[in-house]
Amino acid sequence: MFYVKTFIDESLTDLTIYVDLYGFIAKIALGRELSTGGCEVIDIANGKLITLPGFIDLHVHIRDYDFSYKETMESGTLAAVSSGYTLVCDMPNTNPRIDNVELLMRRAELARSKSYVDYSAYCGIPNDVNTVDELIKNEDLFIGFKIYPEDLRDKLNVIKYVLRNYGGLVVVHAELPEYALRSSTRELRLRYLDRPSWNELSVVEFLKGMNKNAKIHITHSTHPSTPTRCRSPGITFDTTPYYFMLSSDDVEDCWRKVNPPINDFISKSLIFKNLIEGLYDAVVSDHAPHSYSEKLCDWRLCPAGFAAVEITSRVLLTLLTKGFISHNLLIKYLCSGPAKILGIDNYFGSISVGCRASFTVVDLSKEGITGVKFTKTPKSGLDGFRYRGEVIKTVVGGEVVYDYGEVVGRPKVVVVGRGSYS
Repeated sequence: MFYVKTFIDESLTDLTIYVDLYGFIAKIALGRELSTGGCEVIDIANGKLITLPGFIDLHVHIRDYDFSYKETMESGTLAAVSSGYTLVCDMPNTNPRIDNVELLMRRAELARSKSYVDYSAYCGIPNDVNTVDELIKNEDLFIGFKIYPEDLRDKLNVIKYVLRNYGGLVVVHAELPEYALRSSTRELRLRYLDRPSWNELSVVEFLKGMNKNAKIHITHSTHPSTPTRCRSPGITFDTTPYYFMLSSDDVEDCWRKVNPPINDFISKSLIFKNLIEGLYDAVVSDHAPHSYSEKLCDWRLCPAGFAAVEITSRVLLTLLTKGFISHNLLIKYLCSGPAKILGIDNYFGSISVGCRASFTVVDLSKEGITGVKFTKTPKSGLDGFRYRGEVIKTVVGGEVVYDYGEVVGRPKVVVVGRGSYS
């Protein structure tokens, strides 16, 4: 049983939440009900603490396997839970690549034994349509497919088959392969000129024209016009903090090298405008850690991406405390929006009867400087920003996992697939 203080219609309200044996909300009562029958009471409604639905990150790279030197299931989900995330959705470009039933089963077992948050995986586009059919029969194992630029070049027939025969989520890295896969001819900060963000619009229109059944989601959107020009039924969009916090002038070394590249100041300003106007369906971290030695390579050779899951939620909380976004918009970007995109909003993303008893407790008065602690990489491209709004506790499935800076337990992890909670 939990005592919480949360927003209801923008008003702070005390609630008593009862949790069942499986970690889902069985009952909610207004105010504080007295405990009966020896029920343990966890009071997270004291002082300045506010309880929000557990945060969901649609786009992380947990790594592991041959990339364990970059990140592991344990270190990546520790970083997530320390930032208020209670469910993460993991990308398939590991080594080996996650694109078949056997590897998805291995991934689920790894999550159940090592993760500190609920877990879901995307499946890469397989090499043949027979594997697609087998995957669709086992949709409890994954939440959707992921399309990369090289898939548009090498596996277009399989993509067409997926869009025609799969009714679930298809997440897209929307760059044309002829731009995304060529070498840059300019300096690091000008990579965005070799990979212009307008080709995102072309990819969306191209896939929209061939889609018959799937739900298309454009991740880490970089073109300011995409959420308005490409908006249509069945297509959703997210962006990441580095596209509205950084511009090409800030890209000084490999720690801020990402794909798609960080754009110019005008694009940064327009994406921020989109954000505060509520045009995105979610905000993701695109947590993509690499080793220290990899990031010290020449910029032409170093891998793109950086650790961001420990920073993203704090950026959004800062925008709330500074008045740029409302409480409702914060919930949309971190909770209800991601759950709706995933098709699991009846069970995740809100504080409601029947939903997972996962909560993020924040102190909106607490300040700090962004940095990393639990991820394996020692540095992030978003280090050094002052934030206001700190994650104090994270509850996953009715179990307190993170408490005032320390990880205090590991929950019974739920592995979420399209067939599990749709």
